[in-house]
Amino acid sequence: MSDKLTDNLRMNIGSKADPLEPEELNSNFMKIDESLKDQGVNVKWFGAVGDGITDDTAAFQAAMQACDKRYRLFIPAGDYLVRQTIENHSRGIFGVASYVDGAQAGSRIIWDPEDNEADLLPCIRIQDAGIHAVFEDFTVSGKTSYTPKNLANWVDKERFEQGLYEMFSPGPAGIEIAGRAQPIFRNIRTLGVKVGQLLNSTNGHIYSYDCNWGGLVGVYCRINSGDYLYQGGMITGAFCGILLGTILHAGHRGGIEVNLHRVHMGFAPYGIYQCIDGGLDDYNRAPSVLGLRGIFTNAQFEQCGEAAIKLLTKSLTSNLRMFGFGFSWSVLDYPPEHSGWAYPLPDTLKPREEKQQYAAWFGTVQAPVTISEHLGKLRRSSAPGARGTAFIDTLTGYQASDLSGLEMADVVIRRKVSSIYRNEDLHTRMMEREHRALMPVSAPNLLRNPEVLSNWTATNGASLSLVRADQVPVPISNEMKQILGSDPVILKVTPDGDRSPTVSIKFNADRLPYRGDAGRNLAMQYFILETEYETPPYYKTIGRISGENHEYIFNDASSWQNKEWKHQRGREIASKTGLLYDFSIGFIPKSGDTYIAGVMVTWDHIGSYSPYPHSYMTSSLEIGGQGSGVILTDSVTQERYLLSMANGNIQITKMN
Repeated sequence: MSDKLTDNLRMNIGSKADPLEPEELNSNFMKIDESLKDQGVNVKWFGAVGDGITDDTAAFQAAMQACDKRYRLFIPAGDYLVRQTIENHSRGIFGVASYVDGAQAGSRIIWDPEDNEADLLPCIRIQDAGIHAVFEDFTVSGKTSYTPKNLANWVDKERFEQGLYEMFSPGPAGIEIAGRAQPIFRNIRTLGVKVGQLLNSTNGHIYSYDCNWGGLVGVYCRINSGDYLYQGGMITGAFCGILLGTILHAGHRGGIEVNLHRVHMGFAPYGIYQCIDGGLDDYNRAPSVLGLRGIFTNAQFEQCGEAAIKLLTKSLTSNLRMFGFGFSWSVLDYPPEHSGWAYPLPDTLKPREEKQQYAAWFGTVQAPVTISEHLGKLRRSSAPGARGTAFIDTLTGYQASDLSGLEMADVVIRRKVSSIYRNEDLHTRMMEREHRALMPVSAPNLLRNPEVLSNWTATNGASLSLVRADQVPVPISNEMKQILGSDPVILKVTPDGDRSPTVSIKFNADRLPYRGDAGRNLAMQYFILETEYETPPYYKTIGRISGENHEYIFNDASSWQNKEWKHQRGREIASKTGLLYDFSIGFIPKSGDTYIAGVMVTWDHIGSYSPYPHSYMTSSLEIGGQGSGVILTDSVTQERYLLSMANGNIQITKMN
């Protein structure tokens, strides 16, 4: 064996000799004792220098070929400059020791690709020989200093507002998992890259222990093949920790199915963020995309600048068990000096008055879902634009879910769907209850008569008035005519132009709270027309019933950009105490008139509209047939009497 090769075999001493020629390298490598190979193929055997200046790409590629899918690759302490992707042919890569933190030298790959225009070009691509191969104790460090404060350098505002992946400037990835690979990671760190870990494989079963995935994005689940485990360590990024997409794979689009245990999230604008990366046309055609699935235990979302979770409206979250958030907000503004924690979106991407609206954004949440308060609830921000703790576009089967970790009193839900209405025939029959023509006798309205102006109150300087159907800017719909009649009484809300008003009406009772049945379902409905709206769509609370002990029912929301009447309904939600105070509609636009009609709250089911606190008919009731009449019960004696007519006279006959 030559002296040159012997020098390269000294694993603890960096070689100053010139690299061997490929033919000599391969020949001499075959002479190495098998026990040395078993300990790991050392990149310095192939001429790697590790000084952070010399290009060590060829040495890494040669060492990988020598691994031949049988041996692990060893990276001694040092900084190894790599300019081209290293295709894995090893049974794993290991460094000298855990990266621990920035003060530890350890084994570090400096990733500075020659092709700086390619997107997501990885430093290491794990595809071959990747079944249960272990990668541990080294760092991949890119050359870009991504920071939340300067996100506008890498994120396009217009595409960001559309939720498109194209918002991000091209950039490299740290480690890509592709094909059928199923690697295991321990004590890996990535930084200075667009994406730390790129999940791009077809078989899932990828495990990460005590790693620190960072970059612009910590982990990007581009192809969701499921069964990911992250235990310990941190997932964060200058933009988000985990990025989800919408690419079609194995019959579903995007999302992630993951188990996170004792992982620190946050320290970023977003903990988990979902964008459209499968094409806008595909997303628009798709009925839904996947959101979150899996188990989150001790996953702490700390110092979130904009939201812990931000999913797309079409996302479907189901089979999720999340045991609290360990949540905290970042400060809203960046301090003048680089001191303290600050991770909000910069004002160039989102105006200050629109920041931190909700701590979590979901599309559809489908039972059974558990988001418990075991590790702490979400908290509403103190920012000027804050509207609640969480926004849910559609909530289904909600009675079978535990969402206490969202702090339900401050959750805004646009629409609730109960399983009772999934059968189309039953759904149609339930809708018929609302039409006066089909169900002429109404249930009592639990609210004080909403057609009396003095029963309403408004906040923030708004003025109220009552108008008729011919006084509204958009004609009432045929549906309104069927439910409310051809000339309904309509409440007009005129804001002061600067503040968003809330209107409310109390329950009908001599003394509040109104005392109803605990655990009994409530139902509500009304029509609303907004003449002004905001861009992007303005989400507002609707149909909120206030109960005892800060209980809120139908804390729903709606958004639209068309000036048309909307029919809002709420069903199948029970009051825990049965003690009720008022019904309110909040976050009404600051400018332009808003019109509200047919406000009604009932027990059990939505009934034909009535403004009165008793059963009501819009036309006369005729009772025919000999001996027919009306039976009444004496309120004092409890005796029953039949009221009937004979020869033009009212007859009162005591019943047996």
